[in-house]
Amino acid sequence: MQILERVADKIEKDGWSVCPCGEDHGQVRADAAVPAVMRDDADLVRTVRSSIDR
Repeated sequence: MQILERVADKIEKDGWSVCPCGEDHGQVRADAAVPAVMRDDADLVRTVRSSIDR
């Protein structure tokens, strides 16, 4: 889950885009939402993992 958080940080820091071609296709809103979604996914995996480990 640390990898998801590191990638989310990298996206925020370096302005990575979900579109690999580098052109603007109106993906600014999607790009801005990606880090929060990745962090939510990491939290979900931690929660599921902790419930399995019990």
